[in-house]
Amino acid sequence: MNRQEKAMHLQEARLQEKALKRIARWRTYSLAISAVGVAVSYYSFTATQKPFGYFTGAIGILMILAGVLASWCINIAIRNGRRNVEKILNLLETA
Repeated sequence: MNRQEKAMHLQEARLQEKALKRIARWRTYSLAISAVGVAVSYYSFTATQKPFGYFTGAIGILMILAGVLASWCINIAIRNGRRNVEKILNLLETA
């Protein structure tokens, strides 16, 4: 592997690390959506107006599910991205 290819691989690893940090921020946002869903569900199921409570409770549960599923998918993407960066860096070390 020549010097230019090493520089390209190193740049790729840096860009992927930067992207992984952005993706981790999205994971935080999805967990925040889940937390808001918990608050909405709790409020709606303890509300005195039950028809309103059931509707908003269902919305809160959907928010929880959406946030948890998004967080799970994002976590898998981060894990695979880190593995990819490690492979690139190992390739650079062996070359």
